[in-house]
Amino acid sequence: MRPEDRARPKEPVRAGFIAAYTLAQIGAFVSFQPLLQVLLPLKAQAIDPAGKAVVLSQVAFYGAIVASIANLLAGAISDRTTSRFGRRRPWIVVGAIGASLAYLAIMRATTPMALIGGVILFQLTFNLCFSALVAVMPDRVPDGQKGLVAAFQSLGNPLGTAAGAVLIGGVLVVEGQRYAAISAALLIGLLPLVISLRDPPLPKSSVPPFRLGAFLSGLWVNPRKHPDFAFAWAGRFMVLVALCLTQNYMLYFLQDVLDYPRLFPGRRAEEGLAILTTVSTVSNVALAMLGGVLSDRLQRRKLFAFGAALAIAATMAVFSLSPSWPLLLVTYLVLGCGAGCFYAVDIALVTQVLPSQRDAGKDLGVINLANTLPQALAPGLAVWALGPTQMNYQVFFLMAAGLALAGGLAILPIRGVR
Repeated sequence: MRPEDRARPKEPVRAGFIAAYTLAQIGAFVSFQPLLQVLLPLKAQAIDPAGKAVVLSQVAFYGAIVASIANLLAGAISDRTTSRFGRRRPWIVVGAIGASLAYLAIMRATTPMALIGGVILFQLTFNLCFSALVAVMPDRVPDGQKGLVAAFQSLGNPLGTAAGAVLIGGVLVVEGQRYAAISAALLIGLLPLVISLRDPPLPKSSVPPFRLGAFLSGLWVNPRKHPDFAFAWAGRFMVLVALCLTQNYMLYFLQDVLDYPRLFPGRRAEEGLAILTTVSTVSNVALAMLGGVLSDRLQRRKLFAFGAALAIAATMAVFSLSPSWPLLLVTYLVLGCGAGCFYAVDIALVTQVLPSQRDAGKDLGVINLANTLPQALAPGLAVWALGPTQMNYQVFFLMAAGLALAGGLAILPIRGVR
């Protein structure tokens, strides 16, 4: 074992930690996913109805670039933080408060530039919070529990997305109430973990003097020296591009292709999206738990992650056929299975191939580029695939299916994890 990896946690975490960590993840995703899936598309539509897809693409692109930089830097900075409140806790708190303020700027935006500015502020502050939150797992969880904790951690995405979609897409219709709800979810969800987290201060003597050149060069992870890390990054990146494409543009698909308001008079497309999200959440949660626990028990991560990516690719191939509403419901159920299993097992796999336990925050920041860069790449791919009419969803979803399949194949060469 490398000297810097002797700090790997050995003590099993208890149920109280898992519960608080899961609630924090749910709160983060309740605040984040409805913003991307519902509120930003609606805001782009309100600002420019004819060019809504282009406005949304611009907003997502610039926001994702800022998110990528913020995530990378925040992880590295938290690794070096010597605050008496710990390494991770200060950034979780500051980032969450800043994100809550950013919602106000987004809500009040009336031009594309104002909307871009609000989203940039949100992505900067939210990722300061989220990068520190993700780094808590390698700080506290031993390898033998990573699958279990990752399974609970991965519940944040489906439960947060479903709760947000139902709340934002169905229950709340006033814009101010919607933004207040996601802000409250973020702050309340994080509170138990912030209070109870065992986050001992980092001794100042263990942190080398800050040198900008060394700090920036340390952000690079050489793929030749760490090929498993590179394969894990590539696989995660391609699968998440595919999921990002589907999640961010499904509302427009329901409006423009399925014509949901015509199928169900008096109903809004946001309500249809809430139904789809709720359906997928059931299978997502079930497969996340099953995949995470079985991957611990069988000590196999790659097989589960590849199978999940394959299921995701298959559902997107079905979407390309512009299915009927009943078939769309069934397909979303399968998509939930694939996404749930992938999120749970892949994060466990990733935390086992980190180059250094000492720099876990920085290395997870690099991994999190595979979460944020898809948000930058997806809008450009979407505009290209949808074509001049912004209606070519067959090419759009076939491209997403190809990316998901390629992502699954990229995981197979990893050698350090079975």
